[in-house]
Amino acid sequence: MRKLTPKRRVLSALLGGKVEKIPVTSVAGCAGTVCVDMQKAVGIFFPEAHKDPEKMAKLAIASCELTGLECVRVPFDFVVEPEALGCEIKWYDKPESVPAVMGHPFEKPEDLRMPENFLERARIPIVLEAIRIIRREVGDFLPISSLALGPLSIAGELAGIEKLMIWIIRKPDYVKEFVNFATDIVIEYAKAQYRAGSDIVQVADPMASGDLISPEMFREFVKPALIKIADSLGGIRVLHICGRTESIVSDMAETGFDGLSVAEEADIASIKPLVGHAKILGNVSSKKILVFDSPDDVKAEARRALEAGVDLLEPGCGISPITPLENIKAMVEARNEFYV
Repeated sequence: MRKLTPKRRVLSALLGGKVEKIPVTSVAGCAGTVCVDMQKAVGIFFPEAHKDPEKMAKLAIASCELTGLECVRVPFDFVVEPEALGCEIKWYDKPESVPAVMGHPFEKPEDLRMPENFLERARIPIVLEAIRIIRREVGDFLPISSLALGPLSIAGELAGIEKLMIWIIRKPDYVKEFVNFATDIVIEYAKAQYRAGSDIVQVADPMASGDLISPEMFREFVKPALIKIADSLGGIRVLHICGRTESIVSDMAETGFDGLSVAEEADIASIKPLVGHAKILGNVSSKKILVFDSPDDVKAEARRALEAGVDLLEPGCGISPITPLENIKAMVEARNEFYV
């Protein structure tokens, strides 16, 4: 089979086509795509890269050039939508830190209002412009992935995560109204990302993890929203949920997303028969092996994931800012060596 461009390889892998080798990417995950070593190499640092579209685009492209990863992804943080909806954001002046939500302004469903100019608020225009810049720079050689925060996670940031967890037990109707509101936000923002030039939209919902809610709660509060999102989006869609997903992976597959991104806790060989036509992305250990272990350990972990049957080889939960650059390169080298 002839060699494909990274874009053709990634899109073919996600849509069920034939590829000459498994792509090695960072399409999905909760920890971003940029480490401190990349920031130093390019001379662009957090938090400026979160706030300037030119810097965001340049750093995102550099993450591929420096490592060999086959996908460009923005943004680098998880608070774009909460910020646009009025949450208080804490910014950090350290390249290893990402912004976080500090204030949760919504106390009850009656407080929820869809801003008329939502796509023009806070940093949403910055992310969309960064996507347009990347599209001009990489053309059709590299695929572009972008992030929309999932509906339960948006609801948690708006109301406060602890409060939402209490509501799930005591006020389930509140949770459903917050999730319904967040679902409309996800759809509007994701569609804008496609229009700006994204090939793939990742919906990442870390609060939907089996570490935080039960499978029954997932089916009641999250699954219907994800089905609506998948049905509403015309482009390629990838769903990422952190932590333990074995008990809900069949439900994840039934939402209609093209790809399912799973963390290192998932056993790929066990879940493959459960996901139907959905493709599996993952599941090299982001939290331990990529950050703390040697390049040889990373290669062994990557080979394990390839042998288990991943469709796209990726960090299981994104790239932590403190990940050594040599370890990310080792993951790419492991994929290349796997096909020699």
